[in-house]
Amino acid sequence: MRSGSLAAVLAVTALLSVSTAHAAGPAISDEARRRFTAGVALLKDPEGPRYEEAYREFKAAYAASASYKILGNLGLCAMKLERDDEAIDAYEKYLAEGKDLPPAEQQQVRSDLATLKTGVAHVMVESDPPGARIFDERVPNRGEHVLSTFGPLDQPTKLGLHQGTHEMVAKLEGYPDQSWNVEALGGQDLPPHKFTFAKPVVAAPAVAEVPPPATAPAPAPVVTSRPITGGVWAGVAVTGVLTVATVITGTLALSKHSDYVSANTGADPSNAQSIRSTGETLNLITDVCLGGAVVAAAVTTILFVGRPTVESPAPAQMGRRIDVVPTVGTGGGGLAILGRF
Repeated sequence: MRSGSLAAVLAVTALLSVSTAHAAGPAISDEARRRFTAGVALLKDPEGPRYEEAYREFKAAYAASASYKILGNLGLCAMKLERDDEAIDAYEKYLAEGKDLPPAEQQQVRSDLATLKTGVAHVMVESDPPGARIFDERVPNRGEHVLSTFGPLDQPTKLGLHQGTHEMVAKLEGYPDQSWNVEALGGQDLPPHKFTFAKPVVAAPAVAEVPPPATAPAPAPVVTSRPITGGVWAGVAVTGVLTVATVITGTLALSKHSDYVSANTGADPSNAQSIRSTGETLNLITDVCLGGAVVAAAVTTILFVGRPTVESPAPAQMGRRIDVVPTVGTGGGGLAILGRF
């Protein structure tokens, strides 16, 4: 039995040689024969026994026909896959039902049973919610890792674990995986373990604060004005100077006219003529200044009336204000002072 190929050959020969009509126990179905033969072929693979695939074939064969002759190879594969409880169950049934087994084979199976029972540790596991599958990877001191699967766990289930370090991962659709690492000591029962699954908490998406739409600043109030230009001020100055000169020379001309009337008695004709000439010169200067004042006033008036209109920010508070405005009239020009208090 420890040689997979030899055990398979002996078992399949015995299984296939028994007539369905005369065999003790349940009849061997064609499905069971086909599955058993496939399992034997997998054990005899030239590259080495393929225990996991052979295990599935022998299990299907036993489900089709529950003959004890299949249990030897099923127990062997379960033991190699470290499904220790299944191997123990298969071997115990194999011994109990195989009364005609050779003594040497019975002794070997009993020895394997004792080894299995000494090295197995039991643990009760359950899934909350139920339905999880357990993927159990044992990490041996040497050799490749051994992977076993159990489930789905629809109710609390007792597992037989080969002694050693086990890394278990429980998977349930729609939930994050749950892990459990445990050190199994042969012949001991481990505390029960529950794989509890919880839906991941999905954080609400952060809502970015949207700043209020920028409000366009209210347009600054503006006032329109027509400021007096430099040309207007120059015209006012020229007009003022000429007006003052006209008044002065006019006054002097009048004074010389009075002096001439007083001196024109015939007593001193030369003095009277001199006074008259001076008066005439003053009259001429007065006329020139008056004419210049009139022209300057006219130009100033044109510049004042045609000055441009401009906009400027309104003052925060209208305070006191004094404006100087040039004025022109028929009698001459001048300045007017306007105030607001």
